[in-house]
Amino acid sequence: MTSASTTTSPGLSIAVLPAPPHPQLSAAVHAAGAALCAAPEAEALVWIGDGPDELAEILEVAPKVRWVQLASVGIENYLPLMRGGVLWSRAMGVQADLVAEHALMLALTVLREGTASIRSGTWQPRPAVSLAHNDVLIVGGGSIARALLDLLRPFQVHTTVVRRSGGPVPGAAVTVNGLDRLDELLAKARVVFLALPLTSETEGLIHRARLEVMRSDACLVNVARGGLIVMDDLVQALAEQRISGAGLDVTDPEPLPAGHPLWAMPNCVITAHCGGDLENSLPAFADLMTDNIRLVAQGREPIGLIDPLLGY
Repeated sequence: MTSASTTTSPGLSIAVLPAPPHPQLSAAVHAAGAALCAAPEAEALVWIGDGPDELAEILEVAPKVRWVQLASVGIENYLPLMRGGVLWSRAMGVQADLVAEHALMLALTVLREGTASIRSGTWQPRPAVSLAHNDVLIVGGGSIARALLDLLRPFQVHTTVVRRSGGPVPGAAVTVNGLDRLDELLAKARVVFLALPLTSETEGLIHRARLEVMRSDACLVNVARGGLIVMDDLVQALAEQRISGAGLDVTDPEPLPAGHPLWAMPNCVITAHCGGDLENSLPAFADLMTDNIRLVAQGREPIGLIDPLLGY
């Protein structure tokens, strides 16, 4: 990541929480010309905790805070805290490579019927299904989509990316703005990757009617948020083999409870929301912290600035 100018005037007072901060994150603060401090004195917070409840309590005793940097990409649980003119930014791009690798693994496992093979308990060869030269749809045009496009290049697939707005996504054969053509695009795709934020517009995006327009040999992969899919509708589609399978790193509810029908389905691969994590992307997050601290100190917008109205 290319850093902003190293000039900071004046240096920010930063609290990295929950304390104590990891040495790499402390070094990132100092590299940006800022100073570590306790929450009540902080002008900015870097939050690496697991959820919004504790952060809400901290913000109550941190009246000087004007910017909050989150360590996550998905931010819907933090939206109720975003008020009062405070800037918020997400960890855009930090875990993209990890999540894209996981998405590709899920797709290949579903296509090769990996879960059915593991559960069979007997020697039962499966079809040698290839991803190569197929039509692929990526719903979402952010950093995960771009990382996934890089990984898909050797497979020589024809990839369409659906995004909310903006120009062509490098590496995609086709970029479509808006969800108006989603049904048409779902009907063509052999593999569908969901890599978009969960918002009021996208909640329940994949429901019964859309599962019914998908190809009978389609593979659905979700590495974004469980709420993008109506789970009961997916269960029915998989049970009736209306699509060939699903790979899910996220579910709704989450964690997926023991005994849920999806656990027993041989055409469903489930992982426990482990596509990416902060520990394995800490250097990239530290670089982002340094860049954003410098930008905010200069009165500029941080990378990954969140628009609370859009929900990402």
